[in-house]
Amino acid sequence: TAGLTLASRLSEDSAWSVLVLEAGNAHLDSENHPLISRPGQFGMQIKNPEYDWGFKTVPQKFADNVEYPWSRGKGLGGTSAMNFSVWTFPPKEDIDNWEKLGNPGWNWKNYEKYSTRAITYTPVERIDEPSLPAEAFEVWNSEKPYGPLHVAHPRRILDVDVKMHQASAIEATSRTQGTYFALNNVHPTLHSRTYAATALQERALQRPNLSVLVGAEVTIILSSDSTKDEFEASGVEFLHSATDTQYRAFVRKEVILSAGSLKSPQILELSGIGKPSILAKLGVKVKVALEGVGENLQEHQFIGCTFELKDDYAEDTYDLLLNSGQQARHVDLYSKGQGIYMTGIVNMASFPLQRITSEAKALYDAEKSRICRDIQEGKYPPGLAEQYEIQLQYNQNDALDCELVSLSGSLSGPNLPRPGKKYYTIIGFLNHNFSRGSVHSSSNNPRHPPQMDPHYFEHDIDLQVFINEVKYIRKLVSTAPLKDILSDDPGTMELNPGSDIQTDEQIASWLKQCLSTGWHTVGTLSMLPKVQNGVVNPKLQVVYGTKNIRVVDLSIVPLHIAAHTQGALLIFQI
Repeated sequence: TAGLTLASRLSEDSAWSVLVLEAGNAHLDSENHPLISRPGQFGMQIKNPEYDWGFKTVPQKFADNVEYPWSRGKGLGGTSAMNFSVWTFPPKEDIDNWEKLGNPGWNWKNYEKYSTRAITYTPVERIDEPSLPAEAFEVWNSEKPYGPLHVAHPRRILDVDVKMHQASAIEATSRTQGTYFALNNVHPTLHSRTYAATALQERALQRPNLSVLVGAEVTIILSSDSTKDEFEASGVEFLHSATDTQYRAFVRKEVILSAGSLKSPQILELSGIGKPSILAKLGVKVKVALEGVGENLQEHQFIGCTFELKDDYAEDTYDLLLNSGQQARHVDLYSKGQGIYMTGIVNMASFPLQRITSEAKALYDAEKSRICRDIQEGKYPPGLAEQYEIQLQYNQNDALDCELVSLSGSLSGPNLPRPGKKYYTIIGFLNHNFSRGSVHSSSNNPRHPPQMDPHYFEHDIDLQVFINEVKYIRKLVSTAPLKDILSDDPGTMELNPGSDIQTDEQIASWLKQCLSTGWHTVGTLSMLPKVQNGVVNPKLQVVYGTKNIRVVDLSIVPLHIAAHTQGALLIFQI
């Protein structure tokens, strides 16, 4: 995602020659790849090796030893080709926190400045429009943006989403806090997915100074024979899948690493840049010792709660697409600008934990006591205590730790939807984890997937936030007008977690079995001072101890944000 955006930007200067190496395939032919181009394919690419790396975590010690699938996009555009197309903005405070951690200039003022160069927002005329509050759509000034990626609201907003909006009814105090209808990365006239690859195709792919090679998986960064103290990259090695042959590409200027928060640390480690203890296990010679490589991993998680709609509910839901006949019908409707594919995930509610439980202060106080105790016992690596101090201060000022998203269909477990029934899912997100994990190479074979350990629920407060979100969701579905369209049968109305899951202990057990990754991993090559386990510096993201290696992806984000990350990722590459 980030690499293509940056390549497009760099190649605007005809004096520079830019080569993009992509491990996956191009997928630019929309007719042959409707799973990417057609909106509404939520999760359909998952576990398909053509589109998905198909990673999974190690068994999670604090989550009943569950191994969680961690899908990531494989192909031009990365995960922006398979995400759920939600475009949101982070709170000002989240971005300003990066500067507080020792990164001058990485603040909201500059973020907002460059955000206007990343996207083009087009208001669209909506169809089948129920009564909608105009302020719910006021998330962007349409006169500002002029960037390469198109964003818009879907042309069709479902009645169930309007009722969810009315039931949650959290006052929007900013464009990030409260209940609102989110933008989607969708073309305003074609109503097809817009993502990093379509932006590149539209603006840059024909430039003579830009070359793109797909099926080219980078394995290591090569170093020059220089005896200087700094590691100077001379190029990269990559495996070309079509010929199953190893090649080298040499650089005159720089190597820019944009393999994402899970793969970028692996490439550095196999190149001899990382924690000496990790490199020793891999049998890789240490060229640059950096303790922070692969550490400080932070990831959004989500849990879906699904409810059955009444039999006489008239509108279509995504559940119907499980039927091949219904799917064919809606593909035909889509060609006419109609049907379920003209909708999207739009309903958003972001709020502090204090908004949904009176126990918030006690939970944060307990976490603060635990952190202070851990600091006294020297349990944290350099820099982590400073992050926790900012998080705790932020919590006292109503940090947006909680987020609700809704989907017209079933997206939860373990109970499967009943055939022919329609469902609505309310998804709870955790935005600011206290638990910290890691990702490291599992062997010195670059084709082996990295070892991912997010340490889910090592800090119990993360689990407590989720438990309270589930309780709040249950309150929402008992609130008119949303409850008026849900099934009257108490035995089937709640598909997941289900009416038999009631106590905090039962909810916690269900959560550990059924939660999902948000695909928003950050922090594994954190932009921090080196003494605080930083890997890249704040001036153009150069890796410490190297002369010409930059990192341009979400791995540099030192502290997570309350937003779906594709927006931030594209904006800080512009």
